[in-house]
Amino acid sequence: MSFSKNDLELIKSKIILSQEIEKKTKVIKKGKDSWCCCPFHDEKTPSCKINDDLGSYYCFGCGAKGDIFTIYTELYNFSFPEAVKELAQRVGIRIVDNFDSNFNKKNDKIFKILEISTKWFQDNLQANKDCQRYLNKRNLSEETIKYFKLGYSSSSKQTLYQFLKEQDFEDKELLESNVVKLDKNNKIRDFFYNRLIFPIINEYGKIVGFGGRVLDNSNPKYINSPESDFFKKRNILYNLFNAKQTIRSKKNMLICEGYMDVISLYDKNIKTAVAPLGTSLTDSHLLLSWKYVNKPTLMFDGDTSGLKASFKSAIMSLPYLTPSKLLQFIILPNEYDPDTFINEYSLIKFAKYLKNPLSVVDFIFQESSKSIDLQKSDNKVIFDSYIDELVSNIKDSKIKYFYKNEFKSLFFQKLKSFSTKKQSIKIVPKTISLKDKQIYSFLTAYLNHMNLRQEIYSLLIVSELLNDDQTEFLNFIHKSEFFDVDIDNININKFPNKVSEIYHKTKDNSIFQLFPYVRLDHDSEEVINEIKESINNLKTRLSNLKKINKSLSDIDNNSSTMTWDELKNITFNLHNNEELLK
Repeated sequence: MSFSKNDLELIKSKIILSQEIEKKTKVIKKGKDSWCCCPFHDEKTPSCKINDDLGSYYCFGCGAKGDIFTIYTELYNFSFPEAVKELAQRVGIRIVDNFDSNFNKKNDKIFKILEISTKWFQDNLQANKDCQRYLNKRNLSEETIKYFKLGYSSSSKQTLYQFLKEQDFEDKELLESNVVKLDKNNKIRDFFYNRLIFPIINEYGKIVGFGGRVLDNSNPKYINSPESDFFKKRNILYNLFNAKQTIRSKKNMLICEGYMDVISLYDKNIKTAVAPLGTSLTDSHLLLSWKYVNKPTLMFDGDTSGLKASFKSAIMSLPYLTPSKLLQFIILPNEYDPDTFINEYSLIKFAKYLKNPLSVVDFIFQESSKSIDLQKSDNKVIFDSYIDELVSNIKDSKIKYFYKNEFKSLFFQKLKSFSTKKQSIKIVPKTISLKDKQIYSFLTAYLNHMNLRQEIYSLLIVSELLNDDQTEFLNFIHKSEFFDVDIDNININKFPNKVSEIYHKTKDNSIFQLFPYVRLDHDSEEVINEIKESINNLKTRLSNLKKINKSLSDIDNNSSTMTWDELKNITFNLHNNEELLK
């Protein structure tokens, strides 16, 4: 991107540099010049000279020099084009960006198509009950839905292609925009069909593509617009444009796994979250994140795939780390993503995780040391060699020196713990999982909806989801005098102990928050439909989980879900493939 010299000088002339620097440090006036403690290094005596007439500064201590644009790029992590645009807007100057002008002229029609399509998707959402029901289950507010411009990709009136043709767009333009595609019969069809739509905005505020999510169990669950000159997934972080000012002011960026993580966190007032577009985090994503914050935080889902993706990102980051480009990690409990964790526990407990991230060294050591038995002599040698190979991939000399020392220190502490005491076993209090709460929600719905008890009973008794105690509870109510008794009039003093225990669990407040169909005011038809859908979804998830558990049955319960071989493959597949590091 290029800007005219006259425009840049005009911006500088409109800003008093000493007043800008005074926002960061105390400024002292001495004659025509101003002095301050340098904002780029620690000092007690002012050694940075500011010349407001020239709009420049120079530090006699560290040699830092520049102007208002340098302040924004080096102190606030703006890119140069962003700094120019931000400052031009502040002082009311209209600037011409030669690159942007040509680029936008060439792609003006495509961006217009994408904007009009977004509005069409949004209008469809208002008319689709299934989509609204899904968003209600996720507890998203209307404000959040509008903020992210969420939509739905199908309409009973017409297709998106028909709608856009009415706006006088040509087929070639529509195909280039990727909102439509040619099918196998060479006919133009909508690219997205029956999907919740997430508009994707690039770093500069342009809608460049869409993500689409199914509302049933069909596959693929998510799809994105095809790659193009203006839409490259490896260079885009979802929500970065909307979040970047908050990220800069709070000096924090939370990189999550997907769109819904970002949206759910925003709805809960955590507004620094971004996500890759359904792909693994790339080196380009890391470099992009460092433009806005020195130490982004990576928080993927707490399942096996999330852990592996986090570990891969940690290893990938090593060659790029510098004292001003770092990375930290938050590891959620197994089977939790940010949304499910907050709903099952609380935002306060989630905040505790946010306040206690792991450094990249601690995270790599924690996961890699769990994958190998370090009480065996040969494994100690192997692991020590592994650490050396990891460190060899770090290019910055200062990072390499301190990280190597830290890795070795953690290693020797681990070895020392074997010889001085037996490893303690942490007993974690048992909590009701989200899966169990969903099963209890079926029983709660059975109790609350007296007119639906027979139908719900029939669904549950053949579902094979209930354990013995839950089945006993259901049969006790269904085959006794309580079957025709309203929930408020049931005398639980007549319940056997096991039945009473189950009954109290159906009254858990979180069940009423997570599963709206248990409520008395919920539509009867929707209650049955939602229970049917939930039973099918739960059985599918449990079936998949059994397959995973079978494949992981040889892994010790107290160890990482990554084996030593898997961990080594992640490490050396990354660093032996030069293409991944370009």
